[in-house]
Amino acid sequence: PPPPEMPDVTDTGTIIGQIRPQQPPEQQLSLSKTPVLVPPDDTAAASAMDVDSTGADETMMIDDDAETIDEGEALLFVEKLRGDDLPSRVEAARKLSTIASALGPARVREELLPFLSDGVDDDDEVLSAIASSLGRLVPYVGGREHASALLAPLELLLAVEESVVRDRASASAIAVGRCMADADHAAHFVPMIGRLAAREWFTARISACGLVPVAYPRMTAGARTEVGLGRFADLCRDDAPMVRRMASRNLGPLLLAVVEAEGPASLRDDGPVSATLLDLYEGLAGGDQPDSVRLHTTQNCVCFGEAMTSMMQKSKSSGGAHD
Repeated sequence: PPPPEMPDVTDTGTIIGQIRPQQPPEQQLSLSKTPVLVPPDDTAAASAMDVDSTGADETMMIDDDAETIDEGEALLFVEKLRGDDLPSRVEAARKLSTIASALGPARVREELLPFLSDGVDDDDEVLSAIASSLGRLVPYVGGREHASALLAPLELLLAVEESVVRDRASASAIAVGRCMADADHAAHFVPMIGRLAAREWFTARISACGLVPVAYPRMTAGARTEVGLGRFADLCRDDAPMVRRMASRNLGPLLLAVVEAEGPASLRDDGPVSATLLDLYEGLAGGDQPDSVRLHTTQNCVCFGEAMTSMMQKSKSSGGAHD
């Protein structure tokens, strides 16, 4: 289970399991007209990674095939989520967009998301479906101004033991982060990465390794130093080989993100590449590292070469000189 210091994201005043319709339906509802399933999980994870970095087009995350249902039917699916039948729970987890569209943004934020946060000890298949579905809920929580509400359950899923669940939670977190305004990204997304990187449970630190390169370009100068480079350096020196392996895998992408965000200044002697990232590369490529960590040495070396070549070409094209 996740460590006890994880934030209590369910303390919102909502009693989990007490989601009820605001007005009882006039007649007995039937599930004979079943809502259309949302796209399969692997498709969702892939599409989440392709969301435009500006986050301007939220419609990309809407499930166009999800059928509109009323509130009573949505609550029946909520009942399935807490039932004993595993296939029914998986089916309901894949229909979170349909459920959310019926409940409305306020009830999704105040009731459905805390309900989901309380169920992170469920079967991995259910958690995987939930992790994929959360990345498509931005339009159903009230748009980008409320997108940060989705980070609470995602942060919990990013720390679970099953890697498939974490991978899909990472894809959804990236999609949600790209929809967030810069202020919300700085106030909620970046601190989440910092918390994950500092957790006692190593699976949370593994997830942080993949989120740092994606978030770095939008970080403030202070956050780039503290979280983007500082926390990532800690991950590269982590006691757990699994964490160092994931940090090594993401060192190249972080390098490219740093150079792209900060330009030629990043390659100076006192810049982040020479002062921090090169030392991390040498440490991860050392002979005392296990093979699983050194496996990414070649690709990281390629990224260093690509970054320097790119900056030299830009410098020449602009008529400047680069030392």
